[in-house]
Amino acid sequence: MNGIMSNEQKQLVAAHLSLVPRMVRALTKSFTNLSKDEFDDLTQTGYLALCNAAVKYNPAQPFPPYARAAIRNAIYDYWRDCGKRKNTLYSLDTIFTSEDGSTYESEFMLHKSDTLTPEQAVLLKESLAYLERLECAGSDHLKKGIVSLRLQQSGYTSTKVAKLYNVPSNHVRAWQSKVRKRLREDQELYALLA
Repeated sequence: MNGIMSNEQKQLVAAHLSLVPRMVRALTKSFTNLSKDEFDDLTQTGYLALCNAAVKYNPAQPFPPYARAAIRNAIYDYWRDCGKRKNTLYSLDTIFTSEDGSTYESEFMLHKSDTLTPEQAVLLKESLAYLERLECAGSDHLKKGIVSLRLQQSGYTSTKVAKLYNVPSNHVRAWQSKVRKRLREDQELYALLA
């Protein structure tokens, strides 16, 4: 898509905007654990596909079937891309585990806890346990954001984290931004840190 849409194309998109959330709901109705972030990502993908369909549309054919196919295919492409990236990503446990199965995380925490007061050490331990629970229950982007924040706390730069995930640095910063927003809204974490 070249970024410039004619007025007719814009009107076509505006008239069919409701297709996108309906398609996303129809394609994800069997996913009971779909997070709001994942739903938003799929919806955005659908809206982009709708705009692209309007640009490429041949007026000799009806638009709704063409748009539905374009939205469905874009969502399938998004899922395939997520699956490929998931296979190339490392979990935090993998990064912190040596070949013999022992973990390096305690060494990172020992380095950090040398200068901590007992209260700070307990708070660090509790907040790390909470982040691990949140990581297990969250969406893919939330997990990546938490892992990248924890890696940065251990001394990694966003560039190094991006190389681990084989993505641009701005992806890592976007994940972290979503996590920071979620953590600011999280009452359990607020109570833990208060």
